[in-house]
Amino acid sequence: MLKLMRRVPGGTLLIPMFLSALLNTAFPEGLYVGSISRAFFSAQGTNYIVGFLCFVSAMGLDVKSLAQIMKKQGMLLVIKFLIAYVLGFLMIKYLGGGTILGLSSLAIIVVLTSTNPALYMALVKDLSEKDDALAFGLAGVFCVPAVPLLVYSLSSGTEIVWTPIISVVIPLLAGMIIGNLDHEFRDFCLPAIGIIMPFFGWVLGDSINLFQAAKAGLAGVILSVLFYVVLLPTLYFTETKLLKANGLSAIALTSVAGVSLAAPSVIAQAYPELEPIVPLVVSQIAMAVVITSVLTPMIANKIAKKKNLVKH
Repeated sequence: MLKLMRRVPGGTLLIPMFLSALLNTAFPEGLYVGSISRAFFSAQGTNYIVGFLCFVSAMGLDVKSLAQIMKKQGMLLVIKFLIAYVLGFLMIKYLGGGTILGLSSLAIIVVLTSTNPALYMALVKDLSEKDDALAFGLAGVFCVPAVPLLVYSLSSGTEIVWTPIISVVIPLLAGMIIGNLDHEFRDFCLPAIGIIMPFFGWVLGDSINLFQAAKAGLAGVILSVLFYVVLLPTLYFTETKLLKANGLSAIALTSVAGVSLAAPSVIAQAYPELEPIVPLVVSQIAMAVVITSVLTPMIANKIAKKKNLVKH
């Protein structure tokens, strides 16, 4: 079963999510017996897993190397943040709660702010400078729901709802502090990100109806194209021309994380008017996760060969 999941990009999260969505489509009320099975198998467990992932992701952020990281990867991630804010602001201002090509401001903001830290690490370790791997923790922080939630709040022009943002930041800070104080415990916890992904996928799928998700196919492809067209040239130009680096970090940061599938529901807790579109947005983001997981490594390898970069 694990071999099958690993054959699919993001499969350890996406395949359990699909199976759970299939069950939810057939039995919308669920087949749970008692509170424990419901908490374990249903969407009720989403917030705990999101908090856990925030905690563990932040453990990989080494404070000692933070200044060095911020000069390159930090700047690239800030640019992603600003691009997501500008597009989100324009969409909300001129379209309100409407869509363009089937895409809502919620979907666009979540995807543009997303970065897959595992894919980033794999690519820079193989193709780029060794110091680039130090940014794994920072990339992990940027894939949690706090970032798109803050961007959506700023873009909407409404009063920022701080409670859900603080709720996400608390496990982030706790993880960062503990990870820097106890490196042995940090190394013990970091592999848990991969272990919990199938369970995360299952609870996410519990809120998806496949009939509705089928409508997201083309929109998910358009979302992926927008993701690359808007981000990749800007980030690549910034790294190669302004920062005088090889551009591999910019490419490696241009991928959508599976963890971002939780962001729409977290944002909808602060903005209840978004709840009706959450399942559709999750389906669109899932498509972007698959597409970017395939295309980003292909783009990175092509650039690396063109520049004759030696693998470490």
